[in-house]
Amino acid sequence: MRRNRVLAAAAALLGAAALVPIATVLGDDGPGGSRVEFATALTTNFTYQGRLTDGGSPANGAYDLRFILYDADTGGAQVGATVTRDDVQVTNGLFTVDLDFGASVFQGDARWMEIAVRPGSSTGAFTVLSPRQPVSPAPYALFAASAGSLKVPLAVGGNTAGAPSTPSGLITVNQAGTGIAIAGNRTTTDPAEYPAVLGVNAGGGAGVQGEATAPNGVGVRGFATQGTAGAFVGPVALELDGALKVSDDIAFVHNVVTSGTSKNTCTGSDAITVLTHPLLDNNPDALVFVTPQFLGSLPTDPIAVRVDYRLDSTAPCAGVAGKWTIRSINGADFPPGATFNVLVITK
Repeated sequence: MRRNRVLAAAAALLGAAALVPIATVLGDDGPGGSRVEFATALTTNFTYQGRLTDGGSPANGAYDLRFILYDADTGGAQVGATVTRDDVQVTNGLFTVDLDFGASVFQGDARWMEIAVRPGSSTGAFTVLSPRQPVSPAPYALFAASAGSLKVPLAVGGNTAGAPSTPSGLITVNQAGTGIAIAGNRTTTDPAEYPAVLGVNAGGGAGVQGEATAPNGVGVRGFATQGTAGAFVGPVALELDGALKVSDDIAFVHNVVTSGTSKNTCTGSDAITVLTHPLLDNNPDALVFVTPQFLGSLPTDPIAVRVDYRLDSTAPCAGVAGKWTIRSINGADFPPGATFNVLVITK
């Protein structure tokens, strides 16, 4: 009889239990700012406090408690792990337990907790209490569904391991949908030249790095406003202040070969050498910059050569329509081993 009284009282009064977080994610850092501290990793534990009565009086003693999260107040599906706490000490009707349903259970959706109880040191079945208890917002501090209450400026400090090929850092945003992962929108119209997104690197890496893994992807893209009829108005899409370094994909060295299976000069005229590159082939709109690196007996002045796109296969360079070529202006043949630095810009 005593057990039945306890269970009935628990079912009626556990609904008044409160959820209390055991960690504070964000805190003020003085006037006008906030900080995110990474000194101690935040766990997914939170504290549950409740009251249990026996026959109308506060309960005392040990009780086994079981907790299950659901995605609905009745029916629905279980979310996360089942948590059981044995021999919980209840004093004057009050008890406190630490609960951890896993790392991914609180992500902004409503949750209800089913509670079951049995006498401590018991192996019998649990009696499920009704109704399920709605989870209050406190555990959602473990997953910030909205950061609208953050104060700015926001400073993040800490250390993280990894390599340039590992896409993780102090703050990592994984966008699984079709939207933008990180957006920097500077909406002020003042003329001060502050960037919307700034990356500063005191080490050997890049200040800002963008990588694309899809065949048609773009690592870093810039847009600017363009006027009509060729007029250019507004900001530039790319501004450089310093040296420009490009990869071997668009900058390469062309070696002149005058014989053999790798011959790349035109038949009957070694004064024309043919460029073969995926970005150049059948691409008359490409911009091709060529500087002589070694010309042998030819003049080393850059004006000694010119660059042409071949629209046809007529002499003196038959069979190379759709190719870019480097031609000796004075008609002298290129010696074997002549080299040119080539930079390709294409749209």
